Amino acid sequence: MIALRYGDETVPFLLDDRIHWQILEKTIPSPELKEEEIVGRAVDDLLQQLADRIKSRQKLLLVVPDHTRRCQLALVLPLLTSALENKFSCRIEILIANGSHALQPEQTIRQLVGDDIYDRYSVQQHDCRDNENLDYFGQTSNGTPVYLNKKIRAADFILTIGGVLYHYFAGFGGGPKMLLPGVAGYETIRLNHRRTIDEKTGLFHPDCHEGNISTNPVFNDLVQIVNFVPNVLSLQLAINEKGRIVAAQAGPILPTHKKICALVEKMYSLPIGYKADVVVASAGGFPSDVNLIQSHKSIHHAFQAVKENGQIIILAECREGIGSKTFMPYFDEGSSAAIGRKLLKDYKINGHTALALKCKTEKSKIILISQLPPSQVRKTGMIPAKDLAQAWYMIAADMVPNATGYIFPNAHIYVPVLTPNRHSDKS
Repeated sequence: MIALRYGDETVPFLLDDRIHWQILEKTIPSPELKEEEIVGRAVDDLLQQLADRIKSRQKLLLVVPDHTRRCQLALVLPLLTSALENKFSCRIEILIANGSHALQPEQTIRQLVGDDIYDRYSVQQHDCRDNENLDYFGQTSNGTPVYLNKKIRAADFILTIGGVLYHYFAGFGGGPKMLLPGVAGYETIRLNHRRTIDEKTGLFHPDCHEGNISTNPVFNDLVQIVNFVPNVLSLQLAINEKGRIVAAQAGPILPTHKKICALVEKMYSLPIGYKADVVVASAGGFPSDVNLIQSHKSIHHAFQAVKENGQIIILAECREGIGSKTFMPYFDEGSSAAIGRKLLKDYKINGHTALALKCKTEKSKIILISQLPPSQVRKTGMIPAKDLAQAWYMIAADMVPNATGYIFPNAHIYVPVLTPNRHSDKS
């Protein structure tokens, strides 16, 4: 028996003893210092770097991630704001970097930043579709127009705060992504994300994958955002599988991001010796399974651990539904090839995720346990199930003798990396 997270709950899964099971997990060593000490040291470093850059009483904008990218803001922000005020007497505002995500109710934001911070400072959410609150900054070398929230230009100085994890098409999250897509306009995000589609083939671009930021067309476009926002430093964090801060670095966005990315790669790469016949995965519970767009990242990781024509069971509550109005219409095209052709003509944000999901359903059987209407699940090519018992019943009869299986409790953060010499007898 093993418990897997689903929304705010955990649900039991009774392991079928006919299957050769392995659990896909690893233990990330606990740091020697407490979280407050880790953050405190990084804040001290940040203050030293700010000493010659900002003056007393200047307007300081803190750009922080939304509820889908939690990084202990309720712990970090009190330490940071107190230090900034004591040192510089600055005027602080906070901007939630929603990217293209939906705006959230007040209670969600209060929980995200903490009541004290919410009540003390101006905390606002970025809305990429609010054109009146966007300024034009120029364009990238690829021709992407750069529209950013007006608060970026209005601030004397900007600090980005956020965690860094693998990102399924941009390589790594955090870093420059706090600005683009974080506080960018819809059209800027749309044209940047369109680079996930290979112009020649209409397929998902082969260089858009976890860990690749050197030849990644999406990252190589968005990274240019630092050229348009020179008055910025960052506080970047590494978070363990329990959501605790294990490392923090302060400094210019790109070199700081590079340091944290190297640590994240060591923490969250998960070597596997073979691909299994079946993978039973949890999207990590709330907020990682808040909607289907976010849950796809877990499906993506589970898919990397399953054989072609293998079977995946994924637990993802999706309490907020799909997560994008532009996502589902692409499945009207019927196949991944047709979706790709559609995207080349009419790309909308999250269209690439529709393509990625459809490709997976054409190569494997994916059973989704969620709160989504069954008709929506079927339209994507996945199979709906009400619970784990029903999902297992759907595939148990198809299990071959000596079948292999993975249990993947944290599919939202770990990335399986095939390393055949580990267990070559199962390949």
